[in-house]
Amino acid sequence: MEANNFTVNPDCCWHGAPEITKYLDVLTRRKLQYKTDIDNRYTDTTKSLNVDGYSVINSFIEKDRLLSVKNEFEEIKNSGELQYNDFYTEQVAHPLLNCKSVSNIAFDDRIINIAKNFFGCMPVLNNVQLRKSKATNMQESSIPGNGSTTLFHCDKNSPRFLKFFFYLDDVGPKNGPFTYVEGSHIKKFSGWKNKLRWTQEEIESKYGTDKIKTFFGMPGDLIIANTNGFHKGMKITEGERLLLVLFYNIHPTEWRKSPPWSGMMKKQTFDSLPEWKKPLADYINKV
Repeated sequence: MEANNFTVNPDCCWHGAPEITKYLDVLTRRKLQYKTDIDNRYTDTTKSLNVDGYSVINSFIEKDRLLSVKNEFEEIKNSGELQYNDFYTEQVAHPLLNCKSVSNIAFDDRIINIAKNFFGCMPVLNNVQLRKSKATNMQESSIPGNGSTTLFHCDKNSPRFLKFFFYLDDVGPKNGPFTYVEGSHIKKFSGWKNKLRWTQEEIESKYGTDKIKTFFGMPGDLIIANTNGFHKGMKITEGERLLLVLFYNIHPTEWRKSPPWSGMMKKQTFDSLPEWKKPLADYINKV
């Protein structure tokens, strides 16, 4: 089934043919409803996302903008208003509402254009996460909550969607680097839906070690991935890792009854957006 000149295989995502058809209906409507100017500067990025499932852009975000995000995170942490605060994860509730610096990045022209190129229409900001993960000696299979993402998995968000991962700290082999199985968004093995989490050894036996890509990086580096493919964040064994994750889609509430994960944003922030960007926040609650 074709989505913006890209074939969505029902056998390679959690969603079957009926939901892919619904996705394509939404795609058609958004193409008609909103003007979509394709920026040719990101053609190679889109090609990498379609073929490999990921793309990397080093030094994407300026240092002063990163510092603002880190400072706001610490202010929220010190105020005791984190959404999660346990032995492994500290996470901000409603980053769009509570972190002006995060909103500035989430509505950055370049990010929107990359997403538009990928989807072929104006995207929707579906979710935002700002979280710090900490070192642990526990086995991956024993880490509760967000720690379960240290095992390989494929996301269920949509037949086709993107996540933008921004490193806010130096990330080496001991700091929980993002890991992706190249091409696994379009090639799955028999029985891949039988369970939600897979070990490193299991995935290596299915794809080989050469297809497993681990991304080390510096503050400001951007990793974009179609997380319909197998991926994980490696367990942190030393230090901490502050990570900003932006989710883009085209239909967060088209067939989901619960509120969109993006949560809330300030109405003032929404009103200040240029008109062409406002469709990004269609489904976000404004307060």
